[in-house]
Amino acid sequence: MDDKYFKYWVVAVTAVFFMLYAAVGYKLCREHLATPDKNSARVSQYDNKRLGLRGKIYDCNGTQHPVAMSLVTREYFVDPHTNSVKLAHRTNLIPVVTHISQALALDPDEVWIKFLDISRDEYKHTLLNNDDQHLWEQKRTRNRNNLLLVSPDEDAYTVLTNETLVSGVGIRSKVVRSYSDGRGMSHVIGFVNSLGEGGSGIELRYDSYLTGVDGRTEGKKDAKQHPIASKVRLEVPPLNGSDVYLTLDHNIQYEVEKALKKAVEAFNAEGGWAIVERVQTGEILAMASFPDFEPEHYNNVNSNIWNNQALTVNYEPGSVMKPIVIAAALNQRVISERTVMDVGNGHWFYCNRILRDHVKGMVDTKKALVKSSNIFCAKVGLMMGNDNLYRYLRAFNFGSKLRIDLGGEQFGILHQPDKWDKLKPTRIPIGQGVAVTALQMVNAFACLANDGVLMQPYVVSKIVSPNGEVVFSNKPQVIGRPVRKEVAHSVREMMVDITRPGGTGMRAAVKGYTVGGKTGTAQKPVKGHYSETDYYASFVGFVPAREPVFAVLVTIDTPKPQHTGGYVAAPVFAEIATITAKYLEVPPDDIDDE
Repeated sequence: MDDKYFKYWVVAVTAVFFMLYAAVGYKLCREHLATPDKNSARVSQYDNKRLGLRGKIYDCNGTQHPVAMSLVTREYFVDPHTNSVKLAHRTNLIPVVTHISQALALDPDEVWIKFLDISRDEYKHTLLNNDDQHLWEQKRTRNRNNLLLVSPDEDAYTVLTNETLVSGVGIRSKVVRSYSDGRGMSHVIGFVNSLGEGGSGIELRYDSYLTGVDGRTEGKKDAKQHPIASKVRLEVPPLNGSDVYLTLDHNIQYEVEKALKKAVEAFNAEGGWAIVERVQTGEILAMASFPDFEPEHYNNVNSNIWNNQALTVNYEPGSVMKPIVIAAALNQRVISERTVMDVGNGHWFYCNRILRDHVKGMVDTKKALVKSSNIFCAKVGLMMGNDNLYRYLRAFNFGSKLRIDLGGEQFGILHQPDKWDKLKPTRIPIGQGVAVTALQMVNAFACLANDGVLMQPYVVSKIVSPNGEVVFSNKPQVIGRPVRKEVAHSVREMMVDITRPGGTGMRAAVKGYTVGGKTGTAQKPVKGHYSETDYYASFVGFVPAREPVFAVLVTIDTPKPQHTGGYVAAPVFAEIATITAKYLEVPPDDIDDE
């Protein structure tokens, strides 16, 4: 072969190899650098998160009524960086806005505004909720600038993910927490925050039980973006959270919340709280505070409203403390039912301070309690002595937490006797100079109703894992016996007359049932003295008085213009007790009244 032909041969071979290399390079570039086409024949990878749902919360009626549950919805997002959704060219937004507004049943003008609000220079994204079109912003990573639209609507999924209609639209699963009773039980259940974590109430206290664990699946998809079963590399199933069962009954809770709200609004009060407790077990059947909130929209209210006032407010109880002190004195045998004292003309000076009383003359123990004599109870406090008075109050669990299975519970305020001044033992028996929580007070009355046996209050009966295993359970637990059975029975009988004609709590009477209870009207302490206009109006009692089943506390914070416990709180008690007794099918015990 001469040199001329040899050169041609080398050039030809080189050209062929160059073309082959160029073709391979083009193919590689196209495969790895070009935007993947959904309809291409290339097999693609996928890595999907499988959501582990948060556990449900049920009331005492079991699985037939979940009061909180997690739902999987679709979260739609529009990427403004795609060609059809460039924010720099508003004309390109018209078909996008049209399809989104039609699919999600939104006002096109509202959707348009949300698009225009997005700014590349402000690293944020805007979330639009299909239910109430509520808008809020949250920080994002630098490469995320999407308009998110949330909707569980199936038709929206079809329209928005059809790339022939709208490109640049994506979809992902999103878990939302749903509360079937709306505002019902809001302070007990609590809420889940934007991170999916419990923020208050049961949701916070039992967050570790309720939280689910996400699963994961990795593998390959075919040309139609369907997973290939034989190409699954990793499959970790999700694990749902455990379910929490409450002692509360949503039917009783509803009636309590309704009655409480009506009273707060009727008396222009700042708020109020109420509790219903089974006396023999300590189970809480209802616990309500007002004002309340919607757990799904917890950010719409001031964070102070999240507080469960039945646990978090320390307040001076006023005269509802008197049955506790009388019971202590009877148990200590410093007085008897037949003890008689002279309370004078309604004015008593002690340590240069005056104590007023609407009761006058000679008063025995029963009349002192029925008529709510301040002077009689103050003298009983002196007869008890500081140490004994303190010891009995501590035995009823005042001044310490009851350790109910909810967060935020306060201790109350009960100083040790060495810090008392000379006036203190005359004021504590009438509910001044001591602060309690509503839970402490209703539990103390439940103790008297339960023959002097103090029970541990609780709101969670059990927790059940996804496989049906009971991983936690509560049982009735005795935590103290501050007074003897006969003493508790004696005080109970005295309190029956408080709700009958002539007693301070006759508005608390329940037709067909004997009721034992006590009114309380406590001046609110302000800046070192007691207010002449602001009061806590309370009534605490139990039904039926002869064989008590449940106890109820009602407190209204700063009612006006009426402010007494007998006028403001007692009727609320009667309404709650009447409905609860009938709902629990408690047999009437006052045949004459019936």
